[in-house]
Amino acid sequence: MAQQENQQDRDKLCCSVCLDLLKDPVTIPCGHSYCMNCIKSYWDEEDQKQSHSCPQCRQTFTPRPALVKNTVIAGLVEDTKKTGLQAASSGVPRLGDVSCDFCTERKLKAIKSCLQCLVSYCEQHLQPHYEVAALKKHKLVDPSQKLQEIICSHHSEVMKIFCRTDQKCICYLCAMDEHKGHETVSAAAEMSEKQRELRESQQNMERKLKEKEEIVKVLQQEISELRRRKAELEQLSHTEDPTQFLHNYTLLPPLSEATDSPSINVHPQRYTEDVTAAASEDIMSKEWTITSLSGIKEEPLEPKTRAEFLKYKCQITFNLNTAHRCVVLGPGLKAKYNYTQAIRYYVHTDRFTDWPQVLSREGLTVPSYWEVEWSGNVFIAIAYKDISRSGRESTFGNSDRSWALECFCGGYEFRHYGSSTFIKGPESSRIGVYLGYSKIREHSYSTSILSFYSISERTRTMTLLHRVTGTFTGPFLVGLGVYGHGSFAEICEVLS
Repeated sequence: MAQQENQQDRDKLCCSVCLDLLKDPVTIPCGHSYCMNCIKSYWDEEDQKQSHSCPQCRQTFTPRPALVKNTVIAGLVEDTKKTGLQAASSGVPRLGDVSCDFCTERKLKAIKSCLQCLVSYCEQHLQPHYEVAALKKHKLVDPSQKLQEIICSHHSEVMKIFCRTDQKCICYLCAMDEHKGHETVSAAAEMSEKQRELRESQQNMERKLKEKEEIVKVLQQEISELRRRKAELEQLSHTEDPTQFLHNYTLLPPLSEATDSPSINVHPQRYTEDVTAAASEDIMSKEWTITSLSGIKEEPLEPKTRAEFLKYKCQITFNLNTAHRCVVLGPGLKAKYNYTQAIRYYVHTDRFTDWPQVLSREGLTVPSYWEVEWSGNVFIAIAYKDISRSGRESTFGNSDRSWALECFCGGYEFRHYGSSTFIKGPESSRIGVYLGYSKIREHSYSTSILSFYSISERTRTMTLLHRVTGTFTGPFLVGLGVYGHGSFAEICEVLS
């Protein structure tokens, strides 16, 4: 009621020409008031008629009356602004705004919607939700025009439950009927989980974006250098004096270098590159030292067929003492991410505390081969037993104590010592991993090999994704990391 009275008082102080609060109010002889500029403009159009009228009552005046500011009304307008009556005018809903469901005569703009009442309220009608004890418990949200979308079309109940099996919101009656036996959680809990996953995705996207931006910067520098070299060659090609031509030609770098990118090699037909001595040694561990094979005949011992790889398949079991609380193990050798059903593992010095990862119990012998089925976003790694269990350096591939292949929808990334290499290869839900060595002819030492393969689901054809070579002291443990709802990695029982 008070709000309606305030609105009526405001209407009395509005100009009937511009329909807004009076500005520099003036009162003409008939008693009606207008903004000074509004009535001036109105009478300017009537000057040709030799008489001037009131826009409301149509009373005419000859000659044109002089206009003087009405200080009394001006004071009332200022009081109206100070007491907030003008702010009440914003309560009138505009296009796209939600109207109060309780207003009967003149609809005002809603400021909140109640998820229990399924009604939107203006400021006045919302007050009981702040004063009545039973209503204080109701959930208020920003005004929404889609309240009916949260109502179950079958049972007319609010859908406060999320069915993970069918990935949809349901009501409590649905949970007891057609969704009985499904994995369900509260909608609020699922929202919290999805928000956390969203934040992780945003951080991951930001990281990838920065990495790509760095690559673009390098490419831009190389493009600029190539253009400069091209200009030099163009200028040299127009040199007519033989002596000058030969002198300048000898000052040029080898022409083959001008056609190759000095720091980034792109091979469209290959899915990966071997890491060689050109790689920066500061990103490799002391135990895994890059060895140049230039000029040395290598006798690779890496298998050539899947049947040969399977000769080196190894037995792997998980070390429960290393599993992060969000890593659910089993059945078999499956590591699954589950935040809402985090396990209360007992405290152990070997346990990962910050990242959803797990290590194997046994150290790997050389050579060894194993395969991993995966889904979502996972890390397939080998790591030293002394890898950190907390902090950024505990993430697989983020220190010199581990090497990891990150698998996600759209590609792969190889990680070691905080450096990453994007790999675009054939997408597959099964990855093969080989840890072995190759003998160097006429030398007494051998180099180590770590290879990752994409395995075709239908034909079991193996395609090399990435390979690194070097020397190491070992032994290594197998590591799996599972990130985000629905992600899992499973050591396969390799039969054929």
